[in-house]
Formats: sequence, C-alpha cells, structure tokens
Amino acid sequence: MKWATTINFILGLWLIVAAFAVSHAMNPAMSVEIAVGIAIAGLSGAAAFTPVDEAAVLSWIVTLSGLWMLVAPFVVGYAHRMSASASNDAIVGIIVIVLGCVNTVTRGTRLAA
Repeated sequence: MKWATTINFILGLWLIVAAFAVSHAMNPAMSVEIAVGIAIAGLSGAAAFTPVDEAAVLSWIVTLSGLWMLVAPFVVGYAHRMSASASNDAIVGIIVIVLGCVNTVTRGTRLAA
C-alpha cells in the first residue's frame, strides 16, 4: 500500500515542521518531534522503494515510531506543559500506528502469497 507509506512520509515531514511551528523554543518536545519525524519520513521513504519483505520490516519500525510519538509526551514529560505539542504528537502517533499496521499487514500478506 504505497498510499499508506506516502501518508506516513508526509506525517514525518509534518512532525519536523510542527517542531518549529507548535513548539516555540528548544525543549524536549521539539527534540522528540524532529528526531522521530526524521525517522518516520526516512523509513517511510525507504519502504516505498524497497522489496516487499524488507518494506514490511521498515513498516514495523515506522509503526513503533508512531507508538513512541503516542507515549512520548508522557514519558518525556511535556504532556501537561505543552498541550498543543502533546495533542499533535498523539494524533500523529495514532495515525502512523494505524497506517503502519495496515502497510505491514498488506505487505506481509503479499509476501506469504
């Protein structure tokens, strides 16, 4: 499912932009958003151009990155201080998790067939 990979790529880029647009100063939220945004965009971009079996592995890593975006505000400790960043990270995390799972399952099904 190239569309799921493409959307995850765009969401990774959004996290990088949101780090500067939503987070107003260098803080833990900004660092997490930039690092994970680069990881999601890079891995999604790589998954779009790799064979099916390798793309499934990359999609799992993207899914785990989405999970980290979902829990990062609570683990890193910016959930209460920076509600806009935390909300953005949670929403993006959920979407990345869903699309990553869809992408992994569909690519894994093609591999088994």
